[in-house]
Amino acid sequence: QIAESGHLMEKLSPTGHIPQPSRSLDDLPMKVACTLSQGSNVTSMDFHPSRHTLLLVGSANGEFTLWEISMRERLVTKPFEIWDMQACSTQFQKGVMAKDSSMAVNRVTWSPDGDLIGVAFTKNLIHLHAYRHPNETYQFVEIEAHSGRVNDIVFSRSRKQLYVVTCGDDKLIKVWDMHGQKIYSFEGHEAPVYSICPHHIDQVKFIFSISLDGKMKTWLYEYLGTKLDFDIPGKWCGAILNSADGTRLFSCGTSKEGDTHLVEWNHEGSVEKSYSGFRKKPAGVAQGVVQFDTARNHILAAGEDNQIMFWDVDNTNMLTCIEAGGGLPSFSRLRFNKEGNLLAVDTVDSGFKILANTDGLRSLPAFGNVPSEVFRSPYEASEMKVSGPPIVASISPNIGQTDHLDTKYPAKPSQVNGSDPAFGSVDKKQRISEEKSDKAKPWELKEVQQFRADTMPETDQASKVSKVLDYDNLLREIIIRVGFPTTLVHAALVCKRWYHHASEPAFLRLFHERHPPRLLSFYLENRKDYNMASIHFIPMLPQPPELSTVIRTVQSYSWGFYHGAPANFRCSRKGRVIVSLYNLVNDNNFTSRVHSPLCPERGLVVVPPLPHIQIQDDYYYSMNDLLLVEEADGVSYFHVLLVANMQRTKYTVHVNMLRHGDGVWRTYLTFDRDQLLDPEWEPKAVLANNKIYIASTQNIIDFFDLTTSSISTVQLPHGVEYGDRDTMLAPADDASDVYLIHAKNLQLDIWLHKGDNWLLVDTISLRDMVANLRIPGCEVEDEPTAPLWINHVGSYAEFVFLEMGRCALHLDVKCRQLRKVYDMTEEELDLGDIHPLTMIWPPIFPALTDNLARFAF
Repeated sequence: QIAESGHLMEKLSPTGHIPQPSRSLDDLPMKVACTLSQGSNVTSMDFHPSRHTLLLVGSANGEFTLWEISMRERLVTKPFEIWDMQACSTQFQKGVMAKDSSMAVNRVTWSPDGDLIGVAFTKNLIHLHAYRHPNETYQFVEIEAHSGRVNDIVFSRSRKQLYVVTCGDDKLIKVWDMHGQKIYSFEGHEAPVYSICPHHIDQVKFIFSISLDGKMKTWLYEYLGTKLDFDIPGKWCGAILNSADGTRLFSCGTSKEGDTHLVEWNHEGSVEKSYSGFRKKPAGVAQGVVQFDTARNHILAAGEDNQIMFWDVDNTNMLTCIEAGGGLPSFSRLRFNKEGNLLAVDTVDSGFKILANTDGLRSLPAFGNVPSEVFRSPYEASEMKVSGPPIVASISPNIGQTDHLDTKYPAKPSQVNGSDPAFGSVDKKQRISEEKSDKAKPWELKEVQQFRADTMPETDQASKVSKVLDYDNLLREIIIRVGFPTTLVHAALVCKRWYHHASEPAFLRLFHERHPPRLLSFYLENRKDYNMASIHFIPMLPQPPELSTVIRTVQSYSWGFYHGAPANFRCSRKGRVIVSLYNLVNDNNFTSRVHSPLCPERGLVVVPPLPHIQIQDDYYYSMNDLLLVEEADGVSYFHVLLVANMQRTKYTVHVNMLRHGDGVWRTYLTFDRDQLLDPEWEPKAVLANNKIYIASTQNIIDFFDLTTSSISTVQLPHGVEYGDRDTMLAPADDASDVYLIHAKNLQLDIWLHKGDNWLLVDTISLRDMVANLRIPGCEVEDEPTAPLWINHVGSYAEFVFLEMGRCALHLDVKCRQLRKVYDMTEEELDLGDIHPLTMIWPPIFPALTDNLARFAF
């Protein structure tokens, strides 16, 4: 720990930092690119850390919105709602919400990797939402963080763990983990805490804070007292920020006397620079808090007096100030993107403006500029000098800006001498006209661009669009953003060229990485003995509107034939559901049917009965399983049968295969081995890369290598014993590996068997998540008491279905979100087996010789 406050500030803001060269006004985002309407007063904004045109906006009506600025499009709007009122304190339920149910957003922010959204509200709560590109958000964690307003929320990393830090009117600063568990609570401020700024030096983590009485304090994570305590200029409320590289610290606030102070702090805990340009306000008049932001370690901007002021961080004199076409409030809220080429600022009419410099305008193709360099290969980016009318906005309103050009599809170099092979030649008069338009006043730029688009002949616009879509690199970047396999197949129908791009194996692998198959629903199978009593279809909501047709198709699929029949679901894989009909005289003689609820046009596939295997009276079979494998020419099936003598001293493993189109089961492998397996129940087999994994005794897993016809044994990780309902296997991303998921004491451990070793890849504490669900009959004094069992694990361990008490729970492993998805009825004695249904992958493309207008998803 750091003993002296001077040492702390010295490391934070080292003396002798190298001043940057003076900035040109061209570096500043001052041109008005667009004005957008939020519909409610904007209270907070934050740009995504890597998608530089994705803007998060919080509003006074309690909702937040994701805007794709490059296309002027709302991607997501989430109104305020309390996720679990019963989990909130009695004081909040009766004392706060009962008197006034209105709720406004105080602050919104992105996590450092852009996977989480933090929202702080004017009453007690914060919400964390998981974000999934391009336009999906999910409820992640709801925390009653403070008593009263939550004034600030930021993300911080400590010891490789991500935390969220909050402050509020209760004068406290709190640190929370991603399960909503409080880790630290800092006390010491004598007034509500308005602004916080986490920071670290080497391995030392600390937090700066400013309260409404103008006190700045510094808190160490490992030392719950304050290490620094001093007044900010003006001795009144202010905001605090780090520079982008974390080496410099700035604060801004307005005193009761009406003086605004934007300052940089030095290593001694005193003001290093005080930036000029603010006008004094009348003393005694209620003042707001001046909002400011910094970009790329060299620009400062603040909003005051209905205008925006800019500074070079190394020069205390203001560079310039602008009114941005008017309509700004007295104390503007503003936010740079991470590139510093776009600036969002709120307006008095419940909207916001986007200001841009020249580079920023290039990143906004929908506003009359060509695609930025990210659409091109590095070679072309350095060679091409073109500009022209809007060309990308006409392709699709749902396609956002490209973040990078995928190196898996390198563009072919081309010589460019005054013309461009993708966009056509550049007319000299047109270039002169565009140079003049760039010099137009900011508020005229939009109108000039629109005039160019409106006056261009329709044939010329079509020609430009055609040339863009003929540019393979750009076309791939457009198609990969469609988001869903169903939409990808639709895109493939445009023409043969699009078809070949969309169905290319390398492209499909990249598409799968960015858009893994979604979990659509699950079937809940309730059985009585061998009879299938009922099958419940339960959609996983919410789902995006693009998949509503798919959900309706699955929901309308009928399973009435099997009700009361001697049958059971065997598996649900890649959109297929296998149901086996038993012979009540001979359990080993059964017929399986393969259904395709996502694609009824496939019809019903009947799998013939297994070949008869003679089992002596002193033998019994201990496992009967059917495995599905995708092959190039269709679907094939493996059947695994384990047979043991009564003394369990000899085991025989029969592996049979039904190849696609063969119609006959054939013996694939037969193993005889003494003391091979000792199952105490019917274990579920997992097929991964021609290896069949079977958990047998309490501490080993056996796997059969179908390629080498060999048997191997893997010891379970130390301390893990295979239990009937607390341990399960799942195939890994690398098809040669396997996951083991183990539940114990409300903790989920996820192990990966890679090579000859077990790696503990994740540990998830479920105690607080389960407690927040408040499952009836499963807790005493807020402490979960009922056992937690594993019902099903999804492929690649992306999700887990659990059961506790009379409820089914779904755990999203990546998002760390647990939610209840089913309550048993009074008539149900047990939950039954869960069979998830995910989107089909890879997608089914129609044959080019067929009618491309009719196909299955």
